[in-house]
Amino acid sequence: MTAAARKFDSVDLGTTADELPPGTKLLFGQFTIESFVNSGGFGIVYIARDSLDRQVVIKECFPSTFCRRIGTTVGARSRAQQDEFRAAVKSFMQEAVTLSQLNHPNIIKVHHVFEDNETAYMAMDYIDGPDLLQTVEGTARPLTPKEITSFLHTMLDALGHVHERGLLHRDISPDNILLQKATGQPILIDFGASRKEVTRKSRAVSGLRVVKDGYSPQEFYVSGSKQAPYSDLYALAASFYHLITGETPRTSQERLSAIAGREGDPLRPLAGRFKTYPRAFLEAIDRAMAIFPRDRLQSVDEWRAMLTGDAARVVSEPVAPAPAARLVTAPPPATPAPAPQPTAAQPAPAPAPARAPSVPSASTAATAPAPVVVIQAPRGPRDVLMSSAAAVLLLVGLLSLPNMLNRGTGGVAPATAAASAPAETPATPAPAATAATAEEVLPVTNVLRLPGGYTFDVVETATGAQTVVSELPADLQGTIEVGDILLVYIPTGETLGTATALREILQREFANGITTYSFVIRRGDSTLEAEFRLRAAN
Repeated sequence: MTAAARKFDSVDLGTTADELPPGTKLLFGQFTIESFVNSGGFGIVYIARDSLDRQVVIKECFPSTFCRRIGTTVGARSRAQQDEFRAAVKSFMQEAVTLSQLNHPNIIKVHHVFEDNETAYMAMDYIDGPDLLQTVEGTARPLTPKEITSFLHTMLDALGHVHERGLLHRDISPDNILLQKATGQPILIDFGASRKEVTRKSRAVSGLRVVKDGYSPQEFYVSGSKQAPYSDLYALAASFYHLITGETPRTSQERLSAIAGREGDPLRPLAGRFKTYPRAFLEAIDRAMAIFPRDRLQSVDEWRAMLTGDAARVVSEPVAPAPAARLVTAPPPATPAPAPQPTAAQPAPAPAPARAPSVPSASTAATAPAPVVVIQAPRGPRDVLMSSAAAVLLLVGLLSLPNMLNRGTGGVAPATAAASAPAETPATPAPAATAATAEEVLPVTNVLRLPGGYTFDVVETATGAQTVVSELPADLQGTIEVGDILLVYIPTGETLGTATALREILQREFANGITTYSFVIRRGDSTLEAEFRLRAAN
C-alpha cells in the first residue's frame, strides 16, 4: 500500500472535495488546471493550459462510486474498494491509449495519457463551440433540417471509425456532440465510458455503467447485458430524434415496460411526420431505435445502405415477431356430402391441409354443412383441439427440450398431458360456428415444461410472444415468481419475443454447463432482475 493509500484510512471524509482547484499543476507542471467543466460517473473534466500555453481539455479518472480525494490525491473510499479503484484506473489508461490511436476529423483527439495523484488523466483537444443539446434548448442557434441530415451522415462516419477498431462509445447524446465554431462541423467527444466491445466483465467496468434516460438503450440498464454496435446506434438515433422533434425520447425502460404490458410502444415513429426530411432518413432512425436489439440496424454499414436504398431488403423486410396462428373460415362446398356420424375412436386425418370439424349436435349438422377450417401455423405443426358446441379452437404446442437434460421422472411431460384443455359448453350454440366470412386472430399458447417442476406459458398473439412463469417447484432456488413475464436474458441480452426463445436459450446454456439463469422480468408495473436454477433429472 502506498503512503497516499494509507493516508486515506485516517482522514475524515468531511475534508474532501471532488474537483481539483484552479491552479493545480499536473505532470510536473506540464498542465495547469484553469476551470472545472463537469463530472460524471467515470471522471471529471477540466479546462487546462499546457506547457506551450495552449488551451486543452483534461479528463481525470475519478469513479466516484468507489473513490474520493484528499488534497489532490485520489484513492479508494475503503480498503474493500481498492481493487475496484485500481482496476478502473488501469482500464482508463488502456482505453485512453486506444483512443489516442483514433484518427478522424470528427472525433476529439486524445494526445496525452499519464498518471498523477494516484489516478490517471488524458489530455484532449479543446473544442470551442456549443453542443447539440444547446441548439435544441435555444441557447445556441437552431439547426436546419439540411444541417441535421448532414450532421447525421458525418456522425455515422465517425462512429464507424470507432466500431472498426473494436470500441464502443457507450455515452452518445446531444451534449456529447460539439459544433466547432471554426469549421461548423460536429465533433464526437467524451469517450470516458468507452470500452472494448462487450467481452470485458471486470467488476470495475460493470459497476460504472453510464445511463442517460432517453438516449441509452435498454441493455445499458442491465449489468452484464450484451452490448454491441447496435447499442451506440440506438443512442445516436435517439440524439437525432431529439434534434428533429425537439422532445427527449421516452426512456427505453418505459418503452420496454409498455410493450411487455401489451400497451404498445409509446415512442412515436418519425416516418411520415416530418415532410422536410427524406422518408428513408426518418425510417432509418426509427429502425435504429427499435427497443429490442435484434430489430435494430446492426451496423453503420447497414444504416448507410438503408439511407442510400442499396439494400431494399433492410427497409422492406424488418425483423418482426412471426404472426400468430389464425382461424380462417372458407365457404362450404357447393354440394355437401352426407355428414358421417362421428365416433370417439375415429381420429382426424392428420396430413390434410383443411378439414371439416365434426359438429356435436346432429340437428345442427343436418341443417347446414360444416364450414371448412384452415389452420395457418407458420411456426410448424401443433396439436389442434376443438371444443364442440362453441366451436372454440385452441392450438397448444408443447415445446420440449430434447437432449438437454437426462430424462427421468422429472423430465418433459408427454404431449398428451399438455393437450388436456377443458371444453366450454354454453346453452346456446355460439355464433362463431356460422361466421364464415370473418377472419379471427386467436392466441396460441405453448407450454414449456422443465425438469424439477418449472412450467412456462408462451402466449403468441398478433402483437408477439409473451413468456409467463406459470408453475414453480416448492423447493425453488431463485427469485423468480409465478406471473413474472420474461423479457431479456441478462448474460447475452437476448429478448424473449418468440415462442422458442426460452427453449433455445436453455438448451444452449445447459449444454455449456450453465444451470443458473437470470432475466429482466416484468412483475406488475415494475421491471426487475430475477433468476432461477435448473437441476438435471436423476
